[in-house]
Amino acid sequence: MWHEVDDLRAFFNLLAPVGVESGRERTELKSYTFLVDPGPEDWDRFQKNYCWRVRRLTLDSYPRDGDIKSLIAQVALVRSCRPILPNLTEISYTGLLDRGFNECATLFMHEGVSKAFITQSKELDCRNFLRIIRARMPLLANLKLDIFPLPQNMETVNELVAALPRLHSLAVPKHSDKSPVLRALVDPTKLTRFKTTYYTEVIPLSILSHLDELHVFMFYRFLTASFPSRMLQLTTICVVTKIIESPSDVMALLSAVVQTCPKLSSLSLDVEESVLPNDEPSRIQMKHLKPLLACSTLTEFSLEHPYALALDNKDIEQITSHLKALEVFVLNMYVNETPKPTTSLTLETLLLFACHCPRIRQIGLFLQADVTVFTSEAILAKFPPTSLPNLDRLDVGDSHVTNPMAVASFLSEILPLGAELKYSKSSVEWGQVDNSLPVLLEKAIQTRRKMDELKKRIRELESQN
Repeated sequence: MWHEVDDLRAFFNLLAPVGVESGRERTELKSYTFLVDPGPEDWDRFQKNYCWRVRRLTLDSYPRDGDIKSLIAQVALVRSCRPILPNLTEISYTGLLDRGFNECATLFMHEGVSKAFITQSKELDCRNFLRIIRARMPLLANLKLDIFPLPQNMETVNELVAALPRLHSLAVPKHSDKSPVLRALVDPTKLTRFKTTYYTEVIPLSILSHLDELHVFMFYRFLTASFPSRMLQLTTICVVTKIIESPSDVMALLSAVVQTCPKLSSLSLDVEESVLPNDEPSRIQMKHLKPLLACSTLTEFSLEHPYALALDNKDIEQITSHLKALEVFVLNMYVNETPKPTTSLTLETLLLFACHCPRIRQIGLFLQADVTVFTSEAILAKFPPTSLPNLDRLDVGDSHVTNPMAVASFLSEILPLGAELKYSKSSVEWGQVDNSLPVLLEKAIQTRRKMDELKKRIRELESQN
């Protein structure tokens, strides 16, 4: 108990009774204080019984239970010279610098903290706070700074990074030039995870030779130009763009990634939701995704684009037959085009994952889910006996569906019990599929069990003869 604390009012109630400050009972934001001033013996008991348990602290300057600045001030007076939470390793602060919460945000810092996540979206000067981090938590290994990128803030970020010799995970805010941040690293080879926003700048990735994860907001062509000859340790890449990337730029990035990262296991190419398609779509085809086929280590792949992809079942067969280790495969389930385009991908596409990707856990596709009883039986006859045993999520997004009951019946024959169906909430038809699926799925599974028992009994009888 108390391994993680996200409510200091409740936590400090263990030190001494906490109540609403006199005269503030009827105010919209209640102010809390100690009803009885805690003494040294209370603090000794508090530290002995509770403080040592806390490993993670999450604080928000917009507390759900009211203002606790008075509590913080009283704790600062009664506390001992030792760290309040001696075994604390992770601190997360959100918006604490704009409402007089500097004391709260720094009170719990000490050398034993290895992870710090700071979120401050308002346009505030954070230099003093960043310097306190440097002084009180010099052994940070994981630092995430989501602060307003004022020039003076970014200069102090560089100073902070330069003072953290154990840093291996770094996330910094958007700025016109990230090179100083990376070059400020005491030992760039220690950095295994990096996240930031570049968009129109080439990253000096060559100095991050041991990088394991890369998360960037960036135009594809600039990321393509950022890759050195090899990134031997890089396993995870997540890229978010804010433009409509051309199919050729998608292909160029895939080629660079596959050639540069021999251990790549997870690749996500995303686009900001605010990007809207224009009147002349240029669709991604299989030829643009072909470089991906050489990445046999890939277990997760996700691609989002404003336009529906121009793929058919044969293209998915080509992908699944080459990438047999896939566990997550998500291709543009939601489209922003009006009217909604058609697609050549059908429910039969799911057969390809059943045949080639036994570990698949999540599938996301924009489908043409047209099926009848006759076509359903024909497709199901091709499925292996245990079709998709590990699938826990099927996301069909904006997919077309014409016969909800037939589609629900089809899916009940191939989905495992507990699999989640995700879809656009504006689709009444997919809602009907989702509502019908649990009952049909339970019946289908009972039928499968009876068939398995019958086959087992037949084998036993045959062995006796």
